[in-house]
This record gives sequence, C-alpha cells and structure tokens, in this order.
Amino acid sequence: MKKLFSQMSALELEEELQEIVDAISRAEFPSQKELLERKYYTAKAYTLEPADYSPGLYDIEGEPDDRFRLQYVNGIMGWGTLVGNDEEASFPISMLTFVKNEQVGD
Repeated sequence: MKKLFSQMSALELEEELQEIVDAISRAEFPSQKELLERKYYTAKAYTLEPADYSPGLYDIEGEPDDRFRLQYVNGIMGWGTLVGNDEEASFPISMLTFVKNEQVGD
C-alpha cells in the first residue's frame, strides 16, 4: 500500500508525480485524465510552500476562463471565491498562479 502524499519524502513525491504523468499520457477517457490531473495537482501541492501563497488574485491552471480570489491557505488548499461568484471554493495551491495583490473592495 502506498503512503499518503503528506507522508512521502521529496524523492517519493517526485517519483509519484512522474508515475501520474505517465498514467495521464495513457488515459483513454477524459474522466480518467481529469481524475489523474487532480491527483497530480494534489501531490504537486505537497512539494510547495503554503506560506508563499498570500491573499490576492490568481489564475487557475486548467481553468483559463476563471480567476480565483484567494483569501487563505489551509494545508495545501487555497480557499476563496471565483471572480463573479460568492460561493466558497478551494483548489490545491499547485493550481494557482499569482496575478496581483488586491485591496479590500477590489
């Protein structure tokens, strides 16, 4: 049985990420590919430093038409709202690319 991502060493995570990339390339169905991509982003998030993600506006990898207003990070997940939607949403920090800081009310 494999370890949880949170219990893996950096080397184990890199090996797991490569296995997932290989599996994505072999996926036959869009739903398989999407599931493996989410698994990849989750594993990749454990290689990043959550403290590097401050509140602000972020692009979401794989979601070119959406922007994400990050409010806080809990573990590997960034929490906030999609621009134009008040419902709370979350994404692994590995999916987020910083766009700009925002002032309250922006």
